[in-house]
Amino acid sequence: MIPHEIDIALGMERYYYEDWNEIDGTIERPNGFKVVEEIDFKPAHEWKGEEKGKYAVYLLTKWGIDHFSVLSEIQKVLHSKVNYMGIKDASAITSQLVYITLTKKQELINEYKSNSFILKFLGYSSMKFNHTGNIFEISLSTSNFDLVVERVRQIEKNPYLPAFIGYQRFGTRRPVTHLIGKYLLKRDWEKAFYLILTYPFLSESKEIIEIRKLIIKGDFNEAVRLIPSKFKQEKLLLKNYMKFNSYYLALKNSFIPISLYLDAYQSYLFNMYLSRRLDKYKNSDDKDNLFIRIPIYFNDCDDICKEIYLNEEIEKNFFKLPEFKISLKSLNRKAFMNIRNLKINEETRTISFVLDRGMYATVLLREILRGDPRKFT
Repeated sequence: MIPHEIDIALGMERYYYEDWNEIDGTIERPNGFKVVEEIDFKPAHEWKGEEKGKYAVYLLTKWGIDHFSVLSEIQKVLHSKVNYMGIKDASAITSQLVYITLTKKQELINEYKSNSFILKFLGYSSMKFNHTGNIFEISLSTSNFDLVVERVRQIEKNPYLPAFIGYQRFGTRRPVTHLIGKYLLKRDWEKAFYLILTYPFLSESKEIIEIRKLIIKGDFNEAVRLIPSKFKQEKLLLKNYMKFNSYYLALKNSFIPISLYLDAYQSYLFNMYLSRRLDKYKNSDDKDNLFIRIPIYFNDCDDICKEIYLNEEIEKNFFKLPEFKISLKSLNRKAFMNIRNLKINEETRTISFVLDRGMYATVLLREILRGDPRKFT
């Protein structure tokens, strides 16, 4: 079966693992998509702290809010830089550990609640954490649940799927994060700026589509006035540009770390490479130990990598961006993900499973459902 056009645009060019037809399935967000961080192979809420330690550790449970917005809010609450181990889905109910480095004057709170998150103090730690993966529980709405059960049973027999980097990495409603990264690496600040702010997608609300059109027309003052508060990146970049009259300086003061866009472009290259290697890798008897390396230097590439880099016009020192003090490293990642503890509950119509750190549940849903990914991301 030919992948969806969005899959192809994100480097997942031509491959599903099984030859299955599309199922019209959806997920109610955020309630139908639950994620719990796994620490030492246990749920984050089961983590037990020490009586003393270098770090104060909190359980962060959030829903319907993106990672960088909630991080900004809890740093104000805790009056300290907050460390984390993974970026969790904005359109989900997620639980994870976050922690701060203690100082002599540090005043700790036991619990803080807002409309979109709860922060609960768990204890202290003298060392950082072993983030082993994420635990998922997903509720599906479909008229073909019997077929979903059948496919899950099939995957249980051989619980490995290609370790594609999933839709969230590129933007679930506007899958352009990797393209922004490419323009940044090419130092085309103007195109990167406008790709973040304009190019409306039909999957967006009418309100934000109209705002993006205002920016295209150059009506920045009206656009800034109308941009909803949750679109922090767009509002800040536009204000920055109006202040400095410089695309570079606008991006320099980005709300979202610039490195996130560059990493997304590297992820796109990984997906393309994995797509073109799957025929060779599919029948491997040792999928746990198959790794892919996306190098930063052309001379370190194999033939497939060189073909991709030539098509993408990747040149010497392409992955270095000294203007933002960023120098990417080679990307090393498993070619396959192992789906642990895969279970399906026919009564509640939920699928539960565990994935290693950095693996994406939407890749499993892609394999099972085969439909438009915007319905399940």
